[in-house]
Amino acid sequence: MDKVFIRTATLSDAPSVAHLVSQLGYQTTAPQMESRLQAMLARPEYVLFLAETNHTVIGLVGAYLTLGLELDGPYGRLGGLVVDQDWRGHGIGKRLLGAVEGWLKGRGASLLLITSGLGRAEAHRFYRHLGYEETGLRFAKKI
Repeated sequence: MDKVFIRTATLSDAPSVAHLVSQLGYQTTAPQMESRLQAMLARPEYVLFLAETNHTVIGLVGAYLTLGLELDGPYGRLGGLVVDQDWRGHGIGKRLLGAVEGWLKGRGASLLLITSGLGRAEAHRFYRHLGYEETGLRFAKKI
């Protein structure tokens, strides 16, 4: 397998990020993603790491640091994790999660919360394999 590097994202990565986010089922254009990235990357509590090989982005993980009424100190929320469908099963997702866990720990967080759609059984197995536990149910309402 070729060498895979983990690095932080930049605005110029918008087309690659849009492609990966679309693989999750959220159809996104490069201009839409550029606007989203511009807002997110300007905030120090957000991070977006990319996995890259041979100048091609093959995975991403995004997270943010936040506070809650139920916890002392900050904690992290996963904003998204995806590995290109042709690169799954090579440990890239694990490396990306490790990068975001390290980033959060370095900012005083001791917990990372992940929300995953009910139909993503493969993702659920992946998270369980890495030691994440199911702790609740998510509800959503467009307002």
